[in-house]
Amino acid sequence: MRPKKLDFFIIKSFLLLFAAAFFICLFVLLMNILWRYAEDIIGKGLDFPFLIRFFYQFSLTLVPQALPLAVLMASLISFGNLGERLELLAMKTSGISLLRIMRPLIFFSLFLAGVSFYFQNVTVPHATQKLYSLIYTIDQKNPELEIPEGVFCNNVEGFNMYVKHKDFNTGQLYDVTIYDHRDGYENLSVIVADSAYLETTADKRHMYLHLFSGEQFCQEKDMDRKGKPYRRESFREKHILLEFDSEMKEAPVGFMSNKAASKNMFEIKHSIDSLSHLQDSLGLGNLGEYRHAALSTYRLQKADSAAFYNLGVTKISVDSTFAVASRSRQTEIKSTMRSQMQAQANDLAIKGSNMFYGDRSIRLHWIEWMKKVTNSLSILVFFFIGAPLGAIIRKGGLGVPVIISVLTFILFYITSVSGEKMFREGEWSIVGCWFSTIVLAPLSIFFTIKANSDSTIFQFDVVTEFFRHWFGTKATRNIIRKDVVIDDPDYDRCLKELSILKDKSVQMGDSELLNSIPNYWKLLTGTVDSSQLRELNTDLESLVTELGNSRDRIELDFINAFPIVPVYGVEAPFEKQWANKTVFILLPLGLLFALRAWLFGRKIKRQLTKIEQVSVQLTDYIENNKQQK
Repeated sequence: MRPKKLDFFIIKSFLLLFAAAFFICLFVLLMNILWRYAEDIIGKGLDFPFLIRFFYQFSLTLVPQALPLAVLMASLISFGNLGERLELLAMKTSGISLLRIMRPLIFFSLFLAGVSFYFQNVTVPHATQKLYSLIYTIDQKNPELEIPEGVFCNNVEGFNMYVKHKDFNTGQLYDVTIYDHRDGYENLSVIVADSAYLETTADKRHMYLHLFSGEQFCQEKDMDRKGKPYRRESFREKHILLEFDSEMKEAPVGFMSNKAASKNMFEIKHSIDSLSHLQDSLGLGNLGEYRHAALSTYRLQKADSAAFYNLGVTKISVDSTFAVASRSRQTEIKSTMRSQMQAQANDLAIKGSNMFYGDRSIRLHWIEWMKKVTNSLSILVFFFIGAPLGAIIRKGGLGVPVIISVLTFILFYITSVSGEKMFREGEWSIVGCWFSTIVLAPLSIFFTIKANSDSTIFQFDVVTEFFRHWFGTKATRNIIRKDVVIDDPDYDRCLKELSILKDKSVQMGDSELLNSIPNYWKLLTGTVDSSQLRELNTDLESLVTELGNSRDRIELDFINAFPIVPVYGVEAPFEKQWANKTVFILLPLGLLFALRAWLFGRKIKRQLTKIEQVSVQLTDYIENNKQQK
């Protein structure tokens, strides 16, 4: 079928928004990475071309995440714009269904899903390897910035350093212990200093190690090995010049190729087979080892039993034998058994840990394999969420669509990370990798069905009406002055109706319906007598309709001050009797609806007081206005 002008119009309106949304999403994700690596990058003296390469490789790895979010945002904004400009309504009026309008973008989303899959399987692994190389290069640049607290580190070649405390603002090191093995471990030198400072020289070829208030312990080098005495040296200030080449030396690209993220699907599958074979071999080896140990123990026990049988002993009591042994022998037996049990426990713990991390490595490879599929499918899922929602909400621009896009992406991210973590730790099966798709795919189908049937589920006036009906949110009148009035109000009759309305409000405010606890049985059976309240509400609305034709703005203000009485609040919540009986038979739920009826009754009572007050004020105003006229 040849494309039509409508298809070109839809694609044109979508593509511009998609391009803008893609670069915005990519920029936001890249800024998140920048904040994560800011401490590692700042102060390293990295040149501009290196930074460009670093962010370029990171951008390539972020494309699979930016594409679904860009599709979601662009589809929301484009269909929201079509709905807001009534272009979508015009298309539907012409007999074109929503799915037909979405058809060119469905094919475009399929194309994007294929591009994303190819990109993740071919480009991203290579970019990830280069990125690992650049990150390693950054870590090795200016090692004085990488000295941690509380652990030994060998960032400076020829030295093992321990720093108890480090001032990250000035770079000053405190309580420093240094093992100098530049001349070999046989000529090891130990330096202890209260503080130290490590800096790079101006030519970037050496580093100065400044030590303050410390001591140095070393061996004399001019004597035989057997007679080497130790030499102790105290100093207030000591400086050591270290050779250091700070020129950028990048690690080879493939040095982190064993990582799952740096492999394509074929390589991941091959690694999974190799790791599974290794795990099976280790498992069979452990099983064989423990079978051999159990068999040896059994044979030993059997041999002991035969020896005792030959001596005429038919039954051995271990407790009795242990009880008659000497105290030293008992202590020796306990110590031996404790050592054997601890050794077996440690051996089991080590082998169990090895098996767990081996299985975990296999699961990490499966996660990366599945990501290439789920990230591609997420483009289709996000499109079938964004386009129908945009058609339902009918709000364009960057307001509501951006909020919905962010909330949807957060839901996708949380479900994706949670599912992958549960599978990675062995809590869930491989279905955990599909958890985000399982959660969002039904939403996309639901929104598409609702939008195709012109549902009003997400229109703001419908939502507002829903909350007003069930939770009694405040509703106000908005009667404005009419430019053309055919029939003026009959003020004589309106004054009489105001008086009657005031009396009914007072009478109804003292009624049992609004002053007692709701009758649970009447709510269940739908036999609540609210006829007087409905009659009062009918009189009120009739009066408001007639006085709404007034040309006097002050009268209209009085009319708008009349509250909208939620008569339905004190009645049974549903029109269908079976629904009321079902709700009220379920006692906890029925009590909630009974509480709702009581709260509505209190609210209506306050509104009746307001009606009485406004009736008096409006009556006085109309009478005074008639006298002036």
